[in-house]
Amino acid sequence: TLRREDGSLERFPCNGSPLILPPQPQGRHDLLNEDRPEQVCHLIIAPEGCYLPPALRTGARRFGIATHLYSLRSSGDQGVGDFTTLTRLATHAAKAGAVMIGLNPLHALLPHDRRRVSPYHPSDRRFLDPVYIDVSGFAGGAGFASTVGSVDYAAVWAHKRAVLERIVEPMDAMPEALRRFATFGAIADTIGHSDWRNWPAVLRHPADPGVARFAEQHRDAVAFHAFAQTLAERQLAQAAACAARDGLTLGFYRDLAVGAAPDGAEAWAAQDTLMFGVSVGAPPDPFSAAGQVWSLPPPDPVAMRRDGYAAFDELLTANMRHAGALRIDHVMGLRRLFIVPDGADAGAGAYVSYPVDDLLAVAALRSQQARCLVVGEDLGTVPEGMAEALAASNILSYRVLWFERRGGKLRHPSEWRRLAAACVSTHDLPTLAGWWVGADIDEKHHLSLLDDAGADHARTNRLAEKAELIALLQEEALLDQDVDLWAPLPDFVAAAVHGFVSATPSLLALVQADDLAGELLAVNLPGTDRERPNWQRRLTPDVTALLDTKLARAILDALHARKQPSNIDLP
Repeated sequence: TLRREDGSLERFPCNGSPLILPPQPQGRHDLLNEDRPEQVCHLIIAPEGCYLPPALRTGARRFGIATHLYSLRSSGDQGVGDFTTLTRLATHAAKAGAVMIGLNPLHALLPHDRRRVSPYHPSDRRFLDPVYIDVSGFAGGAGFASTVGSVDYAAVWAHKRAVLERIVEPMDAMPEALRRFATFGAIADTIGHSDWRNWPAVLRHPADPGVARFAEQHRDAVAFHAFAQTLAERQLAQAAACAARDGLTLGFYRDLAVGAAPDGAEAWAAQDTLMFGVSVGAPPDPFSAAGQVWSLPPPDPVAMRRDGYAAFDELLTANMRHAGALRIDHVMGLRRLFIVPDGADAGAGAYVSYPVDDLLAVAALRSQQARCLVVGEDLGTVPEGMAEALAASNILSYRVLWFERRGGKLRHPSEWRRLAAACVSTHDLPTLAGWWVGADIDEKHHLSLLDDAGADHARTNRLAEKAELIALLQEEALLDQDVDLWAPLPDFVAAAVHGFVSATPSLLALVQADDLAGELLAVNLPGTDRERPNWQRRLTPDVTALLDTKLARAILDALHARKQPSNIDLP
């Protein structure tokens, strides 16, 4: 019996001979053996590649604005950027000519421990963080003091939770995944921590009868988490609809983190398909000489194949909702992950292979069904053949100015990839203004990540890098004057740098909101946790003014100025 994704059934006689199925619709289907009901064969019918919006084939320059939702400010927000603030930014961005808004991962964090704020170390990637709900329209929701410098997540969430608890709507029926997520939240609230590995034995596995009994006994607590999630989903959907109405043609560009925290809701729900005692990381490389350990349990590739990649499919489906594009963080993980034993340094890790062709097929299926462009974050150590595999699947590469080098020299715009999203910098790198004045070097020196000699060496190198950049901008006729390398970054240089990215053949160009605002400090400094306020800084301008400053207008004009060739030949 073939059970199709739409629920329809069709029976095929086998009689011991090879079974040849007629063409089937795209989707996830199950082939069942009626004589042995326990035998299930997962059948995935996928298109050849991911979705590419027709607008990207015309050759016109198209750009988006990358930002972090928590960092945005608007009148009436409750101390953190929210879905209403996002709607306002989308309206202004569309008027400025942008086609998309790129967002940090909106994944659910741990609501009872708001000290853990990294969007790349979430509790559950399938669900939204309710801290982004705008509660100003509910009784008691308005009036919370908005902060300018940084987000006080604990205070913000305490305020919003108190409002939400007063308006909880009963939910008689909910999807199983949401029920488990809400139950996890209720258990964590009751016990006081989320580390399910140290919960009572009867609560450590979602299928245990003890979990069902707990959910029944704590129905109100479960209902709260389910309601908060439903309201967050509703507000994000409204924001996406408003963005489309106002002309943001590609909508929101969401971000899927590479993994979830080992003590979070996703790891609890998916523990049968994860590997524990090890973590995803990265080997030593020029970006991080010691390598990296991310404290994220990797998926078990054998278990992934056994369940027909259901968990991966669920992640893509959830994160492509209300999105015109999805960035897959560390996309090399579709082919291999660097796994490090718990307690060991990154140098002790090893690579584990994954079924890349199958995973790319699942990505293509969901991308086409959701009409959602896919961008693969392919920075770092990229295995041989991965770039070709991504391109064959219509997945855009992620190209960053500072890493686009040949023989140690910056590449000319004409040398950049076409099937790509191009940008100057990322959330893990200095802002453009900060890079120019060496704010990142000063900060690392202050935090003892660089000693005196190391800081002096870095400043000398930075001066040479600035000179190289200016010379290249002049060579490309983007600058016609000399620049004082010791002065703060001039607006016209910031515009020229973004004009350089816009001059590449890459299908998309992205500008960071931090660079539009002229921020000096990066939102995150890799290798730090509590040493600095990572993932907390708020932008100084309100979203209504962010795109209207002299600096922002200069950068946006540069992104508009150049057009790509019209002969875009893509699969």
